[in-house]
Amino acid sequence: MSQEIRVLQCIQCKMYQVDIVKKANKWQCKICRQKQNMLKEFFRGSGPECRVKVQQLNLERGVQEEKLEEDLFLTAQEQLDQKENSLEKQKSTPQRKTNKWADYVDEPIEIPQKTAVVPPKIDEKQEELPMNFNRSRNKVSRSNKRLAESPQTVNKKSCSKWNDFL
Repeated sequence: MSQEIRVLQCIQCKMYQVDIVKKANKWQCKICRQKQNMLKEFFRGSGPECRVKVQQLNLERGVQEEKLEEDLFLTAQEQLDQKENSLEKQKSTPQRKTNKWADYVDEPIEIPQKTAVVPPKIDEKQEELPMNFNRSRNKVSRSNKRLAESPQTVNKKSCSKWNDFL
């Protein structure tokens, strides 16, 4: 005795699929995993018969959806063309398009150019600044100073592809 199989349509994804006939009227869609009650049985028969019927029904549904999408696209394109034609009639002279960022950017500031810059003369009598390189200005204890980089961070930096360019 062969099993009876039925053809059902999912409520969520609208795909037709086969399901084994059982006592409970609940089934789960194999595509979207939606658990649902059986609302309508489209066909009942053996496995190969149901498979052919599912392929036929899904093909018909796909063709209908494509035709509907194409019709929607054509009507939307016609409406767009009509709007463009009405706008062209209203605009006899083309207006200058402005940059949308121009509202947010300040006007460029013009800097007056100087003809020649003369360096100021240095008096020989000016006091010289003390240049004592042996003494450190910052007397910070070694515990507060920044520690050397750990070997882990050094390794991370060495494997960068940009090191060749630095």
